[in-house]
Amino acid sequence: MLLKSLRKERKKILITAAVIVIAAVAGIGMNIARLPETFDQLTARVDKVQFLDRSGIPLNASYRNYWNVHDAMRLYDMPPLLVKMFVFAEDKNFYSHHGVDWFARLSALAQNVKAMRIVRGASSITEQVVRMIEPRSRTVFSKIVESVDALRLERRFSKNDILEFYLNQVPYAANRRGVRQASLYYFSKTPDRLSVREMAALVVLVRAPSLFDLYAKNDLIDRRIDRQLKIFAQQGLIGAEELSAALKEKINLSRVELTVSAPHFLEYVRSLDFQAGRAVETTLDAFLQKKVADLTEKRLQSLKHKNVSNAAVLVVERKTGNILAWVVESTDKNTAAVNAVLIPRQPASAQKPLLYALALTKGMTAATVIKDAPFARTVGSGVHHFKNYSRTYYGDVTLRQALGNSLNIPALKTIEFVGVQTYFDFLRELGFSHFEQKADFYREGLALGNAEVTLPELIRAYLMLANAGVLKPLYAFKGQEGEAEKRVLPETAATLIGNILSDPLARQLEFGIDSVLNFPVQTAVKTGTSTDYRDAWAIGYNADFVAGVWFGNLTYEPMLDVTGASGPGLLLRSVFTELNKIQNSGALYLSPRLEKRIIGNVSEYFDPDVAETSFFDGEKIALLSPQNAIMLAFDPRVPAEYQEYPFTVSSLPEKASVLWFVDEKKIAETQEDTFFWRLEKGSHTVRAQVVLENGEIIDLPRHRITVQ
Repeated sequence: MLLKSLRKERKKILITAAVIVIAAVAGIGMNIARLPETFDQLTARVDKVQFLDRSGIPLNASYRNYWNVHDAMRLYDMPPLLVKMFVFAEDKNFYSHHGVDWFARLSALAQNVKAMRIVRGASSITEQVVRMIEPRSRTVFSKIVESVDALRLERRFSKNDILEFYLNQVPYAANRRGVRQASLYYFSKTPDRLSVREMAALVVLVRAPSLFDLYAKNDLIDRRIDRQLKIFAQQGLIGAEELSAALKEKINLSRVELTVSAPHFLEYVRSLDFQAGRAVETTLDAFLQKKVADLTEKRLQSLKHKNVSNAAVLVVERKTGNILAWVVESTDKNTAAVNAVLIPRQPASAQKPLLYALALTKGMTAATVIKDAPFARTVGSGVHHFKNYSRTYYGDVTLRQALGNSLNIPALKTIEFVGVQTYFDFLRELGFSHFEQKADFYREGLALGNAEVTLPELIRAYLMLANAGVLKPLYAFKGQEGEAEKRVLPETAATLIGNILSDPLARQLEFGIDSVLNFPVQTAVKTGTSTDYRDAWAIGYNADFVAGVWFGNLTYEPMLDVTGASGPGLLLRSVFTELNKIQNSGALYLSPRLEKRIIGNVSEYFDPDVAETSFFDGEKIALLSPQNAIMLAFDPRVPAEYQEYPFTVSSLPEKASVLWFVDEKKIAETQEDTFFWRLEKGSHTVRAQVVLENGEIIDLPRHRITVQ
């Protein structure tokens, strides 16, 4: 009876034990890590992208990724002594066990029992790698599962692969991972340049990354480094002299800094559709970026007294469209974060080369004569009298002179010849996408750059001119997809514009013979200054590069007399000086299809494939002022008898006279084209009759005006 009872009890115990074993095995099976097929499969996860310049120089530093995806090293590139130190200190039997060092574990257990507390761990390097892959709470059960995973990991990967992964991913303070990141963080050195003491420091710091940080300096870390160095010496890893020097050495901490700052460029790149990976190789040239940024900062500081707060510079490679420098500088901390390169502003005269390039395809030539004389047009219910920047009129000028000297009146007459809508459509084809209104809103003012554009839009248009009429996209990173290249101008027209913009004689009327825009190497240069000095531009290109500079205030405050030539023009000259150090540029390309002819005493280029159109530069006899439907108002500060308004007839022939009528009453007869009428309140009709020398009378249309 007793025997039977014992048998039942033993059976119950065996069944219980079996259940426990099965449950344990099942638990381990359910909790083992899903090991990667390759370590690269793990580190392919990128939370924060690293951006590199065109030569591989980092443009940003991020330590928010779970894995070290940017600063990994091959095992054979790591200092052999550093590798030996880690293996000895962390897992001296690493190359002899199969994932778990059972002897080390038993020894650690004995020490912990004797001390009645945990004084030593015994995780192998392989087990530490498992813990990185699959973090678990620290329990006896998790330790068992970890051991199983370590055995599995060593069946899948070689010892060197595991060790390489460990040395690249082992955690340090400040979210650094791996020996390279730690070496740069503490010492501003790559691991191959570390001293013996610095190597030992990296070994000690991994013991407690959350507690041990050399920047939180304490004697405990120094003592532990000294102790570890002595152990290395006892084991023969370092000699007596190396030990003595290492113990005396004072660690000098030095954080590595980025060699270049390009936050606004990176902001732009992040907005694009790029393939995220370990790193994105951009087109930026870090050396040029830093140089241009320094030049821009200095120039901006020199103009601070002129109320200039913001500057933007963009440099592009001509052949490829690759962006080489993207600089944003500000003396105003409130606008420093704004990406000024992308802010639409009025380009003013910087846009004129595009108008004249289009005009060359419509029948105008570089020798076409345009009259530079006073010019007015209706704007709303008023009249705007256009002027050149210098307020000087030069009479008959050629298209070459009109563009070279950036004269406003010839540009307005040229857009009338081309057609406002035609020019507007051409600009849209070039990629000017920030026009908020239709062509009839901007009217003739489009010739003077009254519609806002961004610096990249303007640079791309100049890139088209530099590439003989072929429109290309701008690229910010390698492999970026862009619009297909297309020809938008014949090479004759595009290259002739470059010839004009690089001709010192063409600009001497307004800029002088020794202009700051006359660069040492042939460079096509154009400036622009918007109304009230709110924007100042300088854009240029040579045989290899296109560059543009904008100065102004993002608050739209006017600058103090800063023009495109006096402000950004000097900076553009300095930028091209640096570019010519990179590439010794030659002459600008000029289409061989252009024919050279002598016109008067000068030679000029002509496109034999474009039929020259007769350019009518003169207005028909017309009542220019007052404009029809204009509204005038008395100035209460001025006595009524002194308030007069000019009535003007345009293109009055010699020896002709004008009869002036107000409300059908003849009020005056003049031999000049202008009569000053004393204002009278109310609604009026105004008309004029022109009496020619032969007695012929020309009746001009009646205009209605209102005086309030």
